[in-house]
Amino acid sequence: MLIGIIGAGIAGLTAGRILSKAGHEVIVFEKSRGFGGRMATRYFGDEHQIKMDHGVTSFTADDPDCQSFISEMKDKNLLKEWGKTVSYYNGEAFYKEHPAREYQPYYIAPKGMNSIGKYLSRWVDFYQGETVGGITYIGRNPQKKRSWMVNLATINVFEVDALIVATPATQAYGIIQTAQDETPVRQAIREIDTIRYSHSWALMAGYEGEYNPDWRGVTFSNSALQWMSNESSKRENGGDSTLVMQSTHAFANKHQHSDSEVVAREMMKAAAPVTGDWVYSPKWQDLHYWRFTKAQNPLNKPYMEFDNDAAPFALIGDYFQGSDVQSSYLSGKKLADEWVKRYKP
Repeated sequence: MLIGIIGAGIAGLTAGRILSKAGHEVIVFEKSRGFGGRMATRYFGDEHQIKMDHGVTSFTADDPDCQSFISEMKDKNLLKEWGKTVSYYNGEAFYKEHPAREYQPYYIAPKGMNSIGKYLSRWVDFYQGETVGGITYIGRNPQKKRSWMVNLATINVFEVDALIVATPATQAYGIIQTAQDETPVRQAIREIDTIRYSHSWALMAGYEGEYNPDWRGVTFSNSALQWMSNESSKRENGGDSTLVMQSTHAFANKHQHSDSEVVAREMMKAAAPVTGDWVYSPKWQDLHYWRFTKAQNPLNKPYMEFDNDAAPFALIGDYFQGSDVQSSYLSGKKLADEWVKRYKP
């Protein structure tokens, strides 16, 4: 069976790998040039030797299936344990260890978070830099070879037997509503239209000198920041001290259209009580706006599919039973495991 997957985040790539290893042919369509969605890495320096994870900087997991995947990634030297606690700043006091969080392993990618997506992409065919403009349901039509048409913004069209949409809910909504009215897929619109995402600014900054904070990551409250990652504690990063600061949803909404220098300055101001005034003097800096940081009201199911063997269709992603790496991985895995049992190559 030829399966099309729209979106190259952790959910889509996980499903693609499982289905491909089971003998199906899998094509992934991704509008960006990268792999892994928010498991993203940017490169800085003359030789691109500085790696900055500016989406997911670290993650935790307690599900056995996800732990098994982590073990595989650790064996491939793609993941390692960062520590079992993070620091905390409440607007007045700094705590080296978060007083309200249980000890649990935090995992990071020494080669960059996008290395996970690159690894998973080996099992599928890719069309990168390709925006899907819509989908067309064909179904049981003896004149057609496949059940679905994937319509790209470039006017190119691909026919597939089954289709998985593995994008954020808002983007999935836009894709689904292009399908024909009689298609049962459109029933999903009512549910995914309820999903709301938080937004965030990510400020990446490098500092020359012996700053080297003695903490790995800091969660914030009563602040414009929600999280700050000491990227230098994950890898050497060319000798620079490197930080990723991530804003709150409220700050991102307030400054969605603000000048980048204003945004950066305000985020540095929020970080200064933890770092010291050296945070105001980066050697280099860069900003990224994340429109889909976290699903605020995820659906209480691992995936959504429609019982139509003539034209299999499903939705997976970060808005099913959570909004983190683990929930995304499990969404893709559980759907793929079910399809492996149900559909023969």
